[in-house]
Amino acid sequence: PGAEDRLRLAHRRSLLLNQGIQLQRLTAGPVELPQAAVEIDVDVETSRTDRVYLWGFWVGSPQTGSYHQFSSFTELDDAAELALAREAMAWLRETVDEQQALVFHYSDYEVLRLSRLAGPQAPEVEWALEFAKTGFVDLFDIVRRNFFGANGLGLKAVASAGAGFHWRDEDPGGLNSMSWFESAVTAESATERRMAQQRVLRYNEDDVRATAMLRQWLR
Repeated sequence: PGAEDRLRLAHRRSLLLNQGIQLQRLTAGPVELPQAAVEIDVDVETSRTDRVYLWGFWVGSPQTGSYHQFSSFTELDDAAELALAREAMAWLRETVDEQQALVFHYSDYEVLRLSRLAGPQAPEVEWALEFAKTGFVDLFDIVRRNFFGANGLGLKAVASAGAGFHWRDEDPGGLNSMSWFESAVTAESATERRMAQQRVLRYNEDDVRATAMLRQWLR
């Protein structure tokens, strides 16, 4: 089912790649992107057991902003995963502090994780989920309304081809980060564990900076 559509899509992509075009604009004029006095980018990392062990944030412009992270390089259970999310959302609430603020993310994954963790035992997460209704902006929705990607519209493809951003890791990727997390938790030597932790944090920092670069480029 859908074979003809897939062939047409492959044909369209091949024509663009043959011309050296990775992103094709579908619309004309400025890309409409909300702005706020305080702008924050968020990205999470999950383990193979589907636990969020890292909430990463970039506050400000990609050039002058700062990275903030909340992580736990341990085998999380329900309580530990929730405690980490509560800590991260408490920080977010304090950072926003009734200012004109927007939180940018790429796809709805972060909001889905908040929905999964929300409940009366986690008022910070409940606040974040409510704030997300008007204060979160999904850049993926904006990108797919305005662009066709010869290599798809994943963050790495779009931020690289459009914004010219490059990850510092030689092999960046969500699946790879799961392996790095396992090394950060279970590697035999403390040195190996520390290096794996640093690799994960550097990768996550690049993810949120890439989102910041992308919104700058879209504007």
